Amino acid sequence: MSRLQPISGTEIVDDIRLGHTWDEYNALLGFIKNQHHQWFVEVGVHEGGLSYLLLPELSGEKDYLGIELDCGLVRPEVKSRYKEYPSELLCANCFSTDVSIRVSSMSSKIIYCDGGNKAKELAHFKHFCKKGDIIMSHDFHDGKREIKGVPDVHPEVTPEDVRHLDLSHDFVRVGDNEFKKTRIIGWRKTE
Repeated sequence: MSRLQPISGTEIVDDIRLGHTWDEYNALLGFIKNQHHQWFVEVGVHEGGLSYLLLPELSGEKDYLGIELDCGLVRPEVKSRYKEYPSELLCANCFSTDVSIRVSSMSSKIIYCDGGNKAKELAHFKHFCKKGDIIMSHDFHDGKREIKGVPDVHPEVTPEDVRHLDLSHDFVRVGDNEFKKTRIIGWRKTE
């Protein structure tokens, strides 16, 4: 029996909190697998529910970099998965120079902003996208989307927060069909 209490908009797997619904997780996994990028970068691992599920699914297909400011939060089972599968857990401030250099040097990547300040992460990491790279965020809501499994949405990213990407000539929205009933949003760098 799980010792974690249920929270709307999250799921529990092997007593680790997944900050996504199953529908969101499945939509994200399907989207990632359909892309031909070498790297998946998860900004904001937290306890690691998403990493725990994605690492075995993406093993052999994508290299995985998880970034977490406080790796003391990352569950031991998740840390074991980072050792078991080709991946790296980077314990650092995602806005640090070292992280910026590392992410900007990666070829062909999907950056998934899911840390404690997603709007700031989007504004920061968009500068490290090369042509064809994708930048995404979780916990977006425009006040209109009906989110399957989340009756009361509390967005951390709003349309105002992503206006700089929507109005940019260098980025185009992706995944609108896949993510229409989720809190996930994304853009591909075009130039």
